Amino acid sequence: LSKRSFICLLALLLLCPAFAGCSGGEGESQEKEILFDEPVTVAVMTYEHQSQPVDPSAIKFQAIQEATNVTLDFDITPLAEYNTKKAAAFGSGILCDITNATSDDLSRFSGANIFMPLPDELLEESVPNFYQRVKDDLNWKMTKINGQALGFTTLNASTENVLLGGYLPVIRYDILEKNNLQMPTTWDEWFVVMKQLKTIYPDSTPFSGRNKGANMLTHPSFSMGCPPGLYFDYDTNQYSIGALETQYREILQFFVRCYEEGILDPNWQTVDSNTWDQGVTNNKIFFWYDNAGFAAGQTANLQKSDPEAKMQVMPLMANSQGEKQGVLYNQHSYTAFWALSANAAEPEKLLKFMNWLYSDEAMYICNYGKEGETFNRTEDGKVTIPAEIIDKYRGSSSPDYNWMADYGLGLLCFTPLVNTSYGMSVQLGLLDEELGSIVDADYEAGYYHFEDIKPPLPEADRATVNNEMRQINALIFAGVNEFVEGTRPLTEYDNWVSDIKAAGAEHVLE
Repeated sequence: LSKRSFICLLALLLLCPAFAGCSGGEGESQEKEILFDEPVTVAVMTYEHQSQPVDPSAIKFQAIQEATNVTLDFDITPLAEYNTKKAAAFGSGILCDITNATSDDLSRFSGANIFMPLPDELLEESVPNFYQRVKDDLNWKMTKINGQALGFTTLNASTENVLLGGYLPVIRYDILEKNNLQMPTTWDEWFVVMKQLKTIYPDSTPFSGRNKGANMLTHPSFSMGCPPGLYFDYDTNQYSIGALETQYREILQFFVRCYEEGILDPNWQTVDSNTWDQGVTNNKIFFWYDNAGFAAGQTANLQKSDPEAKMQVMPLMANSQGEKQGVLYNQHSYTAFWALSANAAEPEKLLKFMNWLYSDEAMYICNYGKEGETFNRTEDGKVTIPAEIIDKYRGSSSPDYNWMADYGLGLLCFTPLVNTSYGMSVQLGLLDEELGSIVDADYEAGYYHFEDIKPPLPEADRATVNNEMRQINALIFAGVNEFVEGTRPLTEYDNWVSDIKAAGAEHVLE
């Protein structure tokens, strides 16, 4: 495998779903012919992620209108409220032309006939730009319901700086060096190092993050052996629920110790992106486990006052059995879809519009804006961004997200064909080759796995299993929070497992 660098713009992939874009066309045109002769309006229902506000008047959407004659009529809802609004829309059967939906949504409402069916024959004929990219993709085939697609997934067109982002351990290299502490190679060594840092910096909270409660511990738990909830066991090639596994009790005890020793942020149940960023910048947080794309911005922010500061991905650590494992994002997003309304007034135009969204022309517009103003490209397709735009984001803690929000670009802003090759981190020279080599080494050693693709459940079992999973997750997340903080003694662990089984855990696995 060739050496990979990565830009972690996808993350929230899995934690966050993808967005799609605009008008459709058949193939590319050197003359850049406008897609539709007459104006077309396409209604789009989507959410707004807290990391990146969506501005419907941004230059990207102006460029889309100029290229396609399509005006996008957005119905945008904050992420925290989107599931409720989306469920109401699906329940009523009254949908926008395009709706940001998850694979679970498509499965749950597949019998309601509210989504436009997308058989292969239709895709090959009407949306070839999409179909040619996915026709041989086994993961995409697994997203079909009853053998048929019900939506368009977000694809990654990157050919340079291939994305190998994922849920990765990140640590303050300079703090370790400053205090003559060795980089931990096991989780037990990590505990000792974090405890030493807590002693050296008493007002620090060495381990924290942006995700609240048990969510903060899920990926570290997988690295140690298994997370508490439903996950894919790559050793057995079966799904498991970590809380039912013997090894999870040991993992939970580990985090109890972290909380008692002050290693785990005492505010771990109320943290958010802002408090996390502030904690890192104020030298209070030395380790987190998440989308490593944030590390570059945090390092840049830290270096304003300390040029030696470095927040960076570290090699995977071995668990108590001497094993290492981690999860990387898939190149494409297989859980987030753009579903078309079965009752769209002009389905042919809508499909033509979707085809354009998966064209190269749309890829450049949706990821970089308006050619000649916000980006330029060479004959071989390489993108450059004007210096005056790049300079706006020097020193930003989240240069990619800030840049994309200002111009309406990228994954979180209606972009079905993502390209991460020439993002702001690349333009600023923040893409660290060392970071890529660290991930590559563990990947080539076989320690990293790509996220599993969960196929749709059979219709006869769907409602029952989804209801069981809601109850199971509620029990798991409440229990983890209570055990870690000591409000529930570990002597009740077996009772907790019994409650999870009673909620249907074994049936879900079956």
